[in-house]
Amino acid sequence: MIKEQKGLSTFIQELRNRRVFRVATVYLGTGFVILEAADMILPRLGLPDWTVTFIMILLGLGFPVALGLAWTFQFTPDGLKRSPKTGEKQSPDSKPFTGNAIIIVLLALILGVLAYPRFSRNPDHSSLQNALVVLDEKSVAVLPFTPFTKTAEDESFADGMHDDILTQLSKVGELKVISRTSVMKYKETTKSIPEIAEELGVVNLLEGSVRRAGDQIRIVAQLINARTDEHLWAETYDRTYADIFSIQSDVARKIASALKAKLSPQESSYIESHYTDDPDAWELYLKAKLLYAADITDKDSIVVILNQAVEKDPDFLLPYALLTRINAWLYFDGTGTYPTPERLTLAQKALDKTIFLNPDAPETHMAKGYFQYYAYRNYQKALEEMNLALEMQPNNTELIAGVAYVNRRLGQWGEATRQMEKAVSLDPNDAQKVGELRDMYLMLKDWERGQKFEQRLEAVTGGVGPEVDNGRYWIPLWVSGGDIVASRKTLDDLIRTSGKKKNRGKRFNQAIYERDFDLAYAVAMENGQLSLSETLSLLNKVSKDLIDLSILDSLMQVVEEQAVQEPNNWVPLADKALILAAQGHSEEAIKLAKSVVKAMPLSRDALGGADALTYLGDIYLWSGLPDLAIQTYEAVLAVPNWNNRTQFLIDPYYDPLRGHPDFGKLLPNP
Repeated sequence: MIKEQKGLSTFIQELRNRRVFRVATVYLGTGFVILEAADMILPRLGLPDWTVTFIMILLGLGFPVALGLAWTFQFTPDGLKRSPKTGEKQSPDSKPFTGNAIIIVLLALILGVLAYPRFSRNPDHSSLQNALVVLDEKSVAVLPFTPFTKTAEDESFADGMHDDILTQLSKVGELKVISRTSVMKYKETTKSIPEIAEELGVVNLLEGSVRRAGDQIRIVAQLINARTDEHLWAETYDRTYADIFSIQSDVARKIASALKAKLSPQESSYIESHYTDDPDAWELYLKAKLLYAADITDKDSIVVILNQAVEKDPDFLLPYALLTRINAWLYFDGTGTYPTPERLTLAQKALDKTIFLNPDAPETHMAKGYFQYYAYRNYQKALEEMNLALEMQPNNTELIAGVAYVNRRLGQWGEATRQMEKAVSLDPNDAQKVGELRDMYLMLKDWERGQKFEQRLEAVTGGVGPEVDNGRYWIPLWVSGGDIVASRKTLDDLIRTSGKKKNRGKRFNQAIYERDFDLAYAVAMENGQLSLSETLSLLNKVSKDLIDLSILDSLMQVVEEQAVQEPNNWVPLADKALILAAQGHSEEAIKLAKSVVKAMPLSRDALGGADALTYLGDIYLWSGLPDLAIQTYEAVLAVPNWNNRTQFLIDPYYDPLRGHPDFGKLLPNP
């Protein structure tokens, strides 16, 4: 043992004598300075992100080589020589590259590199410059185009041109392009270019102005680097309206070139393609597209405009693709506004025409994806088609969000949140996408991220709207494990700001949690009648003179009519099973509920399957089968969905289970 210690001590002394430790210190210090400098400089040169990683790998491979050379050789004023023999002393200046002066200089360089980001910025814009320095040099936002005149014609033309250029840029894979929804808030803004860039998370901004006078158009566009205020590209187009498609393609190409984004042959082909030469048909389509993006309630008014577009040009693919999506959504397997076979036929007819015109177009694949999603709930096929479209339009946030929704249905929650986060990064001011991402994390019971995106939603909406109010009330209640005293205070604040009517649902639930059933009944009757969920929440909790059990017969009539009208919709059948259980027809209710679960299993639809299982648990509860109810609820809590353990703790709906020895399995951890 003593010999081993002595041998190790001798080896360490030899390493010191040959100054291997000093070489290691100098090498690591130099490597750190090189990496930090590369991280700051290379992005400005437009080099890809992997360049820094490549340099790190090279430095890592060189480290053992440097140590081996240090053991074998020495650097002297007379050149490279072999190291001294064991036990032979080395002169102080034998290795000048590892001397004390060199190490001190390296330490100063390291401190300088670390301090540079903090002290190198203009103090008046430090936070802004800090935000921009880490951004993608190929990120760009296209600001709303300004019409030369405020005529309706110029306004419409400006909006259309803006949307067209964004669509073209979305086809360039190397660019990060902010979506139209997020940039529209800067229409007629007084904010500076750097301020807008910081808020959108981009380095570059494209701004422009347009004018149309009959068949003549003028378009002025300029690309600006928000960090340096440098004009990277600018051009004025004086053309006829018939040249609009070539202008759109040219602008996309010039922006890609200015930002050093390489176009693949396919991307180049996509940018050059357009689907009609009829300007009237194009304008009608753009009008319909912008109305659809605005999410107006009357979708059939959009259908009318799209039909007008295809009357102008029967071979115009884009209106058919959008007609497919709208009609399929209105059908949506029985959960849309018009869940009729005729609506499905309209969607299929539009899709067939889209495929006939160009089966390989990205819009065709997107239409096929949404058709499979809405019409048949074939989520795997929908995902395949959407991914094909996304390869051709990698910055299309609508597609990215669509892929997220499909992955959620397939139970692929990690991929769903990743895609939705990407969609939000490209469309940071879209309240719907931010709200959907918040909801995904809430269903995953990731309260921290859920609260983060609730705060983001408040920032995007200005703190106004029902979705924000819902988050303010429910999230703290769930996170706290059921602090109904705090939720009462939150609700009172919401009532003061947005009124009783807009918070009726929350007022009903709060009264239920406080076990003030008479108040809950009064709140529910503000709508004139009880819903099924309200009836079941109140049944056996209020006096019999308040709840007339014949209401169940009325509700049964409603759901049976709905089941006939919507044969592909499983929800009316599940509601019917619940009513049967509440009426005491347990055997029939359980049989029907099991058939619903079989038709809508978790393996087919992660969201719908969790809802179907919840119905089955409720029916076991109403049927007086607590063992089966608890087992089913456990299965529900094991997968992401809106149900959570707090509801079992505070909701009197579950009172029949509270004495059961396994009820604790449903409750939050103490």
